[in-house]
Order: sequence, then structure tokens, then C-alpha cells
Amino acid sequence: MNIWYSGIYKAFIIAALIAFIIGIFTQGELSLGAYISGYSVLILGIMMILLILFNSVLRTTENQSILNIIYSIIMSSGPFILMLGIIGFLLYMMIFYKNKIINEQVSNSYYSFSNITVILILLQLYIIYSNISTDKFISSGKLSKVTSSIIYLINVLTIISSIILFTILKYYTTDGFR
Repeated sequence: MNIWYSGIYKAFIIAALIAFIIGIFTQGELSLGAYISGYSVLILGIMMILLILFNSVLRTTENQSILNIIYSIIMSSGPFILMLGIIGFLLYMMIFYKNKIINEQVSNSYYSFSNITVILILLQLYIIYSNISTDKFISSGKLSKVTSSIIYLINVLTIISSIILFTILKYYTTDGFR
């Protein structure tokens, strides 16, 4: 793996981290813009990591059946694919319900669960960043099973929090008064 390639996806992760921190400490349109940009940049970083994982699986599974190759891809990159889906869903909600969020026509619990979701994503980013910086990942392009399991667990908690956010945005709008 090239040094410049790993530098690019690490930079995307750090940029997303900075955008999330800006989003947490601001309000209104600036906060929403920071979250949207953070989620967008994070999607790019995760897609670059997925390319590495796919490449390492395809290199090691030569002369195997298609079913074994698909199984290997799902087992090695499953947490990242799930995380990509969650972030895509969160990005969709932020864009679709943008006016309600900017006009503060959401309940107070939206902001609490939004912060919980961002904290869970930041925890995942910390785990991912600390593991993709190791020599084992750089040489083999794979995460350990324990790390993948931890990311799966945090992904499940993030899914629950995202569904609660969706429910709040869809059904619990207010008239703007807090």
C-alpha cells in the first residue's frame, strides 16, 4: 500500500473528526453544515478503506469459487459496509429534514440523540484509526476479528440511535418553541 494513499484516507478521517467537533459545539445552520460535511468526508474515507480491504481479499482468494470470495469480502469488510450504510442514512436524514432542523422544529431529544450518534461514530473512528495505523493492517490489509466485532457492536448501537433520530424527525416535530 502506498504511503500517500493511507495518508489521504487518514486525512479524510481527521477532517470528519474536526467537522463533528465543530458540529457539536455550534448550533443551527452551521452545526448542520458541519455534520453534513463530516458525514460526506467520512464516506469518502471509508470507501477508500473498503478498496484496500477488497484488494487484499482478492489477492488472497485467487482460484477460489465466487461464493468463497463473496464470503471473504463480507467477513473482512462487513463492519465498514454497515458503517457506510448508517452514515448514508444519517446523511439522508440531515438533508431531507434540513429545514426542520435549522428552524428548530424538532424536539429537544433530537439534539441529545444526535450527540449520542456522533459520539458513537467518533468512538468507531478512534478504533478504526488506531487499527489502520498499525503495521499489521498496512502489510496485510485486514483488521483483527476482535476489532471487527467491536465495530459491529458499536454499529448496532448507532443503528438504534439512528432509528430513534429518524422517528423524532418524522413524527415529533414542534412549532419551534422549546
